[in-house]
Amino acid sequence: MIGNLLRRYVAPVAVISVFYFGLLVYPVLRIWYLLLPPPGTTILLIIMVGPLALRMAAEAIPGTIGRSLSAIALTWLGVCFLAFTVVVCWEIAHLVLPLTPRLWGGLLCLIVAVLALYAMYNAQRLTTADVDIEVPPTAPQSVVGLRLAQVSDVHIGSRQPGFLRRVVASVNEAQPDQVLITGDLIDFRGITESELACLGTFNAPATFIIGNHERYVDLEAICQRLRNLGITVLRNESIVAGDLQIIGIDDADARDQVPKHLSNLQPLADRYRILLYHRPDGAEAADAWGAQLMLCGHTHNGQILPFNLLVRRIFPRILGRYQIGQMILYVSPGTGTWGPVLRLGSRCEISMICLQASANPSEHRSPQ
Repeated sequence: MIGNLLRRYVAPVAVISVFYFGLLVYPVLRIWYLLLPPPGTTILLIIMVGPLALRMAAEAIPGTIGRSLSAIALTWLGVCFLAFTVVVCWEIAHLVLPLTPRLWGGLLCLIVAVLALYAMYNAQRLTTADVDIEVPPTAPQSVVGLRLAQVSDVHIGSRQPGFLRRVVASVNEAQPDQVLITGDLIDFRGITESELACLGTFNAPATFIIGNHERYVDLEAICQRLRNLGITVLRNESIVAGDLQIIGIDDADARDQVPKHLSNLQPLADRYRILLYHRPDGAEAADAWGAQLMLCGHTHNGQILPFNLLVRRIFPRILGRYQIGQMILYVSPGTGTWGPVLRLGSRCEISMICLQASANPSEHRSPQ
């Protein structure tokens, strides 16, 4: 029994504690001790548990204020993570560069501040990226020239509705023929229809699939709010939009989610087939089924360096275009941010998928 308790409770708590204090508390205290006398108890408690206490308090406060406090707390933790990266590099550098502790402390503060301010600024920038995708000769050539706006991982809740209004305005400015939202649009419970109202002003038909964060909150209510705003919600089903067949699969942790649900759907040979799935899993199964384009998000391209190194271990297809058999997979870096409102080594992207005629009319497979 004791062994089971250790495995079930003590070991996970120990791992989380080492992770939390090592990555998020140690770097702040390390810089503090270079510059100042040891902190008093109050300051020490603020450094150690301040962001967590603020995050827990935010949960009890409804609406915009609570979400803003949560964003502040998580951004605080994100800055601590940046400080960890800087301090780890300093631990090596100070062995060979004989600077005084106070000079080192000031230099570390400056580096962390510059990185944090840039990351905050970068998280507010919206980039519209053109992504050229060749249409195989077996697909209806009437789709050549279509422009599809992929919006992914906006994370309203972590981000404020004002950011969503900017996203919609940028999409409309690009004048797409279809808007495809590949999950994690919302990550907080109780985001109201009025806060999402700008989604009803897209100047093109919009389709939405769920991501993991919608599953964690009020999923059914989210889907209904979006339907009320004129957004098509696909839940393991497909629709025909002109010469496009758009397929949407619900996000799931199971690695067989894509093949399991595609087996219940029929690829249409006379349509260009686009699969929407939140995370870049199941691409080989999608290619075998007959999808010609698969759009995903979820990875955020790591969002904050060097976190991308860990994300790449989990999702090797972390960003951009991949050729999977005869299908093209495109993984968005995300349009917003989750948790810390920081972007370092990544960007907030609206992906404009531009369908073009194939430059190499070689043999292409038809769907089974």
